[in-house]
Amino acid sequence: MKKIIVTNNKKVESKFSDKAEVKMLENATRLKILQEGKGIAEKGGKLLQDPAFGLNTHYKSLVFYMEDEKSVPDEKSIYMLDKCISAADKGSAPAISGKEPLLAGIFQSKDLDSVRKVLG
Repeated sequence: MKKIIVTNNKKVESKFSDKAEVKMLENATRLKILQEGKGIAEKGGKLLQDPAFGLNTHYKSLVFYMEDEKSVPDEKSIYMLDKCISAADKGSAPAISGKEPLLAGIFQSKDLDSVRKVLG
């Protein structure tokens, strides 16, 4: 069993790199994070949090649990990620550029808190 985090948040990477496999996508949009997460779900990764949480912020982290021997796609996780990808594509939660927001530190901390709630 392993935990995987897909993120564009440097604070999450530095805090959890020793507790989980961190896929850091530097300067990635939320849409890119969601698409990468869907790829993990297709390999059997199960989301441990709602991917819609924090969908309207620049920083996005997704936490997955994956059993080593399991390779069956997790349909529930794929479904939830598809809904968020569709919302981002349609503009209801616009996928912004990779440019950091003015209050980057505050948004990074909020995203970090959501990961802390899942992984402790």
